[in-house]
Amino acid sequence: MIDFIMYIKLLIFSLLFLLSNSLFAENLNFIPKTFLILPEDSHVKTRWIINPKNKDNSGEMIREDIKFFVDFKNQPNVLYGRTLLINLSTGYLVKIKDDIKDVVCLDNGVLLFSDSKNVGYLEIDKNNEKIPSASIKAITSLPIQGAKLFKGDNTIYASGFSNKTKKYEVYIFDNSKKQFKKIYLLNEPINAVSGKGSNIFIATGGVIKEVRREKVLITYIHPRQEIRELFYNEKVGLIYKTSNGVGLVKNGSALEFLQAEKPIIFLKDKSLYVLFSSVVGVLEIMNIDDLRNYSFKVEKVIDIQQTI
Repeated sequence: MIDFIMYIKLLIFSLLFLLSNSLFAENLNFIPKTFLILPEDSHVKTRWIINPKNKDNSGEMIREDIKFFVDFKNQPNVLYGRTLLINLSTGYLVKIKDDIKDVVCLDNGVLLFSDSKNVGYLEIDKNNEKIPSASIKAITSLPIQGAKLFKGDNTIYASGFSNKTKKYEVYIFDNSKKQFKKIYLLNEPINAVSGKGSNIFIATGGVIKEVRREKVLITYIHPRQEIRELFYNEKVGLIYKTSNGVGLVKNGSALEFLQAEKPIIFLKDKSLYVLFSSVVGVLEIMNIDDLRNYSFKVEKVIDIQQTI
């Protein structure tokens, strides 16, 4: 393991990074309130998949109900306003007749959508419209009406509040039976779920809990904010997102390596994709698993909204 002392270099490196092309578009427009701090000698690399636009010319992409994913061709897509699917690389559009609540795209290529009742795939309508339309072809029903879908390591989870048990329940999708199976109950509201199989991570408030072999362990407690999203795979480990921070959890500590204004993230294999919706830019952070090779402990996380 690499000693923590080398992280003294991080402050210098972060300043140099902010002056590099990595956080600039080709026209050198800076993305405000954005910091990416990485070990100087790491194998982590970055590249723009979609170059950011001037904020004045980016339209009104930024909104709370954007769902972002990267498909099996490694092309970024957004579900915009619950009824419009956009491939950001090709510009291909699909109008969806149903009111889509969630979309899950696994690394193996499985792509599923849900409304408030069902889970299924999109079936393109046979018509000659300039913008194709589609609707959900249901595979199964949600275990709880209004349940939210979550992505794991080639695993799909669902979670919601049960009026029957008066608890928040977590389900795993059984691909062979094409139905959901209950695996955990919790008294507190659940913000996010990820994991692999029945070994799961759950975010509730600012706490991340791990459920493994029916034992519950506290994995990490964020010092300041709620955990909004979780992504996990065996190659990278556990990634979390707050309202303006993204970090990697390891041994009860975290390295919050990205601070940005409402980042939207997606983990695929060893790459973390970040959508900066205010400028419609997509950054790929490659070899993010290399951060696991560093010893780190963050005692205090800076609040980007208070410091800038």
